[in-house]
Formats: sequence, C-alpha cells, structure tokens
Amino acid sequence: MSIKKNKAILCVDDDPMILMSLKLQLTQSFDGQFIIETAESGEEALELIEFLTDREIDTLLIISDWLMPKMKGDELLVTIKDRFPKVGQIMLSGQAESDAVQNAFKNSNLKYFISKPWNKQDLIDKVNEVLQN
Repeated sequence: MSIKKNKAILCVDDDPMILMSLKLQLTQSFDGQFIIETAESGEEALELIEFLTDREIDTLLIISDWLMPKMKGDELLVTIKDRFPKVGQIMLSGQAESDAVQNAFKNSNLKYFISKPWNKQDLIDKVNEVLQN
C-alpha cells in the first residue's frame, strides 16, 4: 500500500497517553496510509491544520476530546467546520456534557461521538466510514 503523504488524520486530547494510544492504533490499522498527527489543545490543533494546509496536506479527519483546558472540543469542532469545512469529525470523550455534544452535532461536521474507553475496532470502523464520505 502506498503512503499518501498528502493526507492526514489529527488526534486532539490533553492527555499524552491517549494521544499515543490513538496514534498507535491508527498507524497499525491504516498501515501508513495517512500522516497521523497529534495536538494537546484546540489552539495547537488549529495551528497544525494551518501548517498542514500550507504544505498542501489535506486533513481528512479530526478525532477530538471534549474536556480540554481553554478550548472545549465542541468549540474546536465548530471552528474547524467554519475554517476547514471538508474535515470530517469524531468526538472521543469520557466526560462530555450532552449540550456540548448536541452543539457539535448541530454546528460542526461531527459524525460520531465515541465514549472513552473506546473499542479499537469500533473506532477504526467509524474512522473508515468518515473517510469514505
């Protein structure tokens, strides 16, 4: 399988262990088909998407936590929809408020909400679905 150097998946969580786990699972499951990037905050995620876009790398999907300092996940996803409308979105969180999840479904490109701890196969199946659309 050839590596698509111009396609990226971005994982956002303030917990480095979660990011490491997500990156490992996505790398194993997609066998290097995509660049897997990580960010520890909403602000860092936005900077990273800008950086990738400037280098003509398409961010196809963002997998974001909800409960993060400064910028919550629903805020981040709404901002990304406004600035990068083609980026698919999945929220992965252990403690999201239902109002925030509804806000994200209504005002962003959120396709799925997955609770932590997640099932790897369920996550990969949903990532595949978002990437196909």
